[in-house]
Amino acid sequence: MNFTTRLLIGILIFPWYSYAGDFELTPNFQKAYQEVFKFKVQSAKNILLSESKESPFRAYLENYIDLVEMLNWDEEQYYEKIKHREEDRLDLIEDLDEKSPYNRFLRAEIKMHWALIKLRFGHEFKAAYNIIEASKLLEENQKLFPGFLPNYKSLGCLHIIIGSVPDNFRWALKILGLKGSVNQGLVELDKAAKDPIWGNEALYCSYYIQAFVIKLDEKEQVALLKFIDAQPDNLNVHFIGLAVSLRSNNAEQAQRILKRLPTGNEYLACPIIDLYKADVALMQGHYQQSTGFYANYLRNSKVKTFLKDTYFKLFLTNYLLNGEKQALTYLLKIPSAGNTVSEADKAAEKFYENYSKSHTLPNKLLLQAKLSLDGGYFPRALTFIETISEDDLITQKEKTEYYFLAGKAFQKNGQTDKATAYYQRAISLNDKQHWYFGAGSALQLGYIFQEKAQKNQAKAWFEKAISYKNHEYKNTIDSKARAALSEMGFRIE
Repeated sequence: MNFTTRLLIGILIFPWYSYAGDFELTPNFQKAYQEVFKFKVQSAKNILLSESKESPFRAYLENYIDLVEMLNWDEEQYYEKIKHREEDRLDLIEDLDEKSPYNRFLRAEIKMHWALIKLRFGHEFKAAYNIIEASKLLEENQKLFPGFLPNYKSLGCLHIIIGSVPDNFRWALKILGLKGSVNQGLVELDKAAKDPIWGNEALYCSYYIQAFVIKLDEKEQVALLKFIDAQPDNLNVHFIGLAVSLRSNNAEQAQRILKRLPTGNEYLACPIIDLYKADVALMQGHYQQSTGFYANYLRNSKVKTFLKDTYFKLFLTNYLLNGEKQALTYLLKIPSAGNTVSEADKAAEKFYENYSKSHTLPNKLLLQAKLSLDGGYFPRALTFIETISEDDLITQKEKTEYYFLAGKAFQKNGQTDKATAYYQRAISLNDKQHWYFGAGSALQLGYIFQEKAQKNQAKAWFEKAISYKNHEYKNTIDSKARAALSEMGFRIE
């Protein structure tokens, strides 16, 4: 996805309107692009019908529409039916004027779109090949047209991804010679945000990546809310606000955004809205309400992603409502549901596997503490934690999770000394087990020492976090740790 304001810099200035000929970005194309970005897909399709089928911008925008629809539908048969469009569109654009910076840029964008689609269907190596080809096109375009701002949007995203790639994929970067860092990518996205067409998308990417890879600080959270408020009819931008709010442990903010969500037949149907509503209600302790939203998602969603996670959440809501028998029916659906492309689905699968071996159900107070932390209800989480003693917990896994969650509860309530002790105990109990609590504790200890400006200690803890293998949140924790190391100026091998 992609956009906003171009600056005149130096003598190499390439304003968008100067590239006519094959690459004429007409007002119609600009309008269609804005409509796709808002998820007003049918409106964009109608606009494009009046444009030439030979136009590179029509090919690009129809590809953008395919991306948005495929990420919402997740139908493999449809993917097989339309996957030839990638090469068709690339061939059309490649044959056009090579002296335009749009030639390589649009081809790189299409390759990145299809990388996301291929990832959705589990084709990781094919997606990686697309990323490599896109990177080459963008680097070449950068050398030829250094003042072309849209290029920085895509390069910025790639450099952040490369700079935060998890440990188990870094060997591939070395072989392929791909280089980049989080700081480099953020600078590039900031530059791209000045473009009048693609700048909006650059901001979108920047907020998304910072929330999921680094950490949005309070100032950036405020800027994000202003970004959303400025676009009341943009469903896509509201989605990023929801995702960032929940990722940042702020269920109250997510609920406010849900109430302002633009609706209507002009928008693409997005069942994931029910998932957001359900997650917010679950974190707030409204278990009956969240059960209804999760059931709606199962009825309306056409995607295989998040199905395991949804059945796991239905297990939680029923279990916390004291309906253990009904809860177990949902738990037993996990292994046959959906896929494990997302980390949430991997975590649900792992929970089921642990249950199938031990037949032990989790401590309800511990579950409520975790959900309270996820939603940003930190005092409530601490109350749950302080109600539990280690003697109440049966398995070593549960005890390890208790110390991890207690560390987080104390950290979020400003008691970092206590948090440090609890995190260290979690690391000790985690030992060589394939649980994420040790890695998560090390990551949080890294943040604690980073905030204290004790860089070497922070570095040691971030590296410790990366050293853990085979846990369900490996990619996320590695990415965050690597991003923090890069942010502090440490070279990442």
